[in-house]
Amino acid sequence: MGIFTRIKDIAAADVHRLLDQVEDPVSMAKHYIRQLEEQIDQARGALQTQIAAEQRYDLLLASTAEIVRKRERQAQLAVERNEDDIAAMAIQEKLHHAKLEQTYTEQRDTVRKQAQSLRGEIQRLQDVHKELTDKLAFLLVRANAVNTMRDTARTAPVSDISKIPRGFERMEQKLMHVEAGTLAYQAADKLTDWSRQQEVQEELARLKSAKQSS
Repeated sequence: MGIFTRIKDIAAADVHRLLDQVEDPVSMAKHYIRQLEEQIDQARGALQTQIAAEQRYDLLLASTAEIVRKRERQAQLAVERNEDDIAAMAIQEKLHHAKLEQTYTEQRDTVRKQAQSLRGEIQRLQDVHKELTDKLAFLLVRANAVNTMRDTARTAPVSDISKIPRGFERMEQKLMHVEAGTLAYQAADKLTDWSRQQEVQEELARLKSAKQSS
């Protein structure tokens, strides 16, 4: 096995190992987020139940308080009419509903506290959900980076990368050869121009000499 093939295999193994390390926390983060979303949904359902119960207690308290007021008036009227038996019955029912009113109030307060606690729990779960979602986004960025590294390692293995500098050297040599040829051609062209000029001057001098001789 060649040294470059060995290096390529080691690099690929490192990339896959790193990818596995990144994908695992991504899967775990997604799992935790799904669990949180289920808990948030359950908490919201429980909160809706508590709110409905609180509303029912409000109605019970309103109707019970009205009965207490009515029985109070009935007892007063019965006393004014000297109807002690009727007054006693009205008072007895008034006391009964007054105790019910107290019980309903305590139960409604308990339900209200539970609803408030659920609101706080939902807010806490939402905060954790946001934190995990942000972390998941960061992990996905890292995972994408690792995927890119893996794809790069596959499409451009180490053994191929080592050939790139040699390829550039060959191109540079070819360019230098072309440049040298171009410079030589230009020099030869200039030399030819100079030779022609010399011939012209010599021919011109010969003509002038012939004229003077005649």
